This record gives sequence, structure tokens and C-alpha cells, in this order.
Amino acid sequence: MTHFGDRSARIALAVAALILLSVGPSLAQRAAVPCDAFARTSFGAWRVLDPVMLNLNGRLYSPTVGTVFPAGGMQNGIEMSDILDQQCGNR
Repeated sequence: MTHFGDRSARIALAVAALILLSVGPSLAQRAAVPCDAFARTSFGAWRVLDPVMLNLNGRLYSPTVGTVFPAGGMQNGIEMSDILDQQCGNR
């Protein structure tokens, strides 16, 4: 009887893992950039105001508060100022 219970538990765990793995990334990729965590400077750069975790094409990125992304500059292979311009506009 315990053999059947162990097998059922493993199957349930596998199904739950598949559901979490298939749903989790798609939800994170659809999340918009939290624009209120950034401020545009007068020179076109962006400054991080609040702690934030970004999912950029499957890569998690958490810039430090106070970080400045200069216009056209690359950070970890990502042009953050361009992404922020697209998502948050020229505010």
C-alpha cells in the first residue's frame, strides 16, 4: 500500500513542478518595468530610485539604488536606457 502512496506523491509533485515551471516565467516576462522605480535625468540618463528586480528576456537583473544608466550605455550587455525609454517614455 505504501508503494502506491509513494508513487502517487511523486506524480503529484512532478505535475506541480511542471505547472510552476511553465507558468512562472511567462508571468514574469509579461510584467512591465516598474517606471516609478526610475527617474530620467536632464541629460537623458535614468537613475534607479527604489529596489527593483527586472526580468529582461529571461535574465534577472537587480540594479542597485542610485545606479545611473547613461543614454546609449550598456549594462551587463543590456542597453537599459533604451528599454526604459521604450517602457517608461521620456518622463
